[in-house]
Amino acid sequence: MKKLLLPLGLFAFLAGLPAEGADRAFPDKRVRVIVPFPPGQGSDVLARAIGDKLGQKWGQPVVVENRAGANGAIALQEVARATGDGHTLLVTSNSPVVINPSLYKQLPYDVGRDFRPVTLLAATDMLMVVNAQFPATTLPEVITHLKAHPGEYSYGSPGTGSTSHLSMEIFKQLAGVDVVHAPYKGSAPALTDLIGGSIKLMIDALPSALPQVKAGRVRAIAITSNDEPSTIMPEVPLASAAGLKGLPGRAWYGMLAPKATPTDIIDKIAADVESVLRSPEIAAKLPQLGLEPVKPMTPAEFGRFLDKEMAYWVDATRRTGMYQVE
Repeated sequence: MKKLLLPLGLFAFLAGLPAEGADRAFPDKRVRVIVPFPPGQGSDVLARAIGDKLGQKWGQPVVVENRAGANGAIALQEVARATGDGHTLLVTSNSPVVINPSLYKQLPYDVGRDFRPVTLLAATDMLMVVNAQFPATTLPEVITHLKAHPGEYSYGSPGTGSTSHLSMEIFKQLAGVDVVHAPYKGSAPALTDLIGGSIKLMIDALPSALPQVKAGRVRAIAITSNDEPSTIMPEVPLASAAGLKGLPGRAWYGMLAPKATPTDIIDKIAADVESVLRSPEIAAKLPQLGLEPVKPMTPAEFGRFLDKEMAYWVDATRRTGMYQVE
């Protein structure tokens, strides 16, 4: 199976393929939106929020289906094999699309070969949280405590290769601490064990971490992904303000379709999704879900964005010694 380090510009090329000429109105039946993670994670809550509105706009049911496992590989393989008529779509976080190819020598899908970009949907900050009884309340205190107890604590993530996992590995490298990775099948079980104390800390996206912070079940330590205060949690200090710079930026969520999907259908879906995201109801709902609106992108613009993201994660995984180690 070929290696997945894709040449820059490939996504932009695919996004600009000529129309294949759909011979009937789209959609003319149920639309499936495949999500690579369990319910409650950012991809899931976002897919359900926009799916309801798209269903109303299209006059056809839009059904969200969770296909969790293998850090998104199961879901992406299913979408890659689907008929390219626009009735099967993928809503995903960044990790299966732009991180997995940097981590794994072989995958059951090839992003450039099997998919076409549709549009960027939303972004979210990453937040370091700790167990409520953890003996540290600031990022410098967390680092000091971890240095005093090397290898004694475990951190959780939604799975190997997730943005959460890579963010913690880069944190370990920058802070000079030794914490053991405990991968889970999604944020929800990891946060459950964080609350219970089996693991002591994690970096997670706001859509899943925010409700637990608001309920007082875990303690927010720092926004790790931004150099400006979070618009959703402005009260939480920035990791960069504590002198820890170089952590990955915001996680993001996007929509892709099977490679054979005609350009006119791709363009229609992108335009309709943009319309839904601009609606007052969804614009007001996104921050409640821990998500931030993004500048709308055409399929071609999203393709160029994916190229840049892939290049970033190739560099990041090489710096941490994780590039295609599995």
